[in-house]
Amino acid sequence: MSTIPHFLDHVTGAWPDTPCKERPELFVDSSRLTPLKENRNAAKTLCYRCPVREDCADYAIDNDFRDGIWGALTVDERDALARSRIAVDD
Repeated sequence: MSTIPHFLDHVTGAWPDTPCKERPELFVDSSRLTPLKENRNAAKTLCYRCPVREDCADYAIDNDFRDGIWGALTVDERDALARSRIAVDD
């Protein structure tokens, strides 16, 4: 039985339907802030079909997580999204 990856502990909703539950190693690399390119691409592919992708990305942005793939976004992509949201609000 797989366990819930730590990066989804606080994301509510459809955990049983998240495609990452069987491949958590793709989303976070213990020695790097962002997984290797091949893992990053595989993680993003899984994220794109996830029912909680947007909630996952929002959670990472709201909590300023600086590692891993969240909602199909790297930290740089999450930062860009957060900046664009601020610009729209201004």
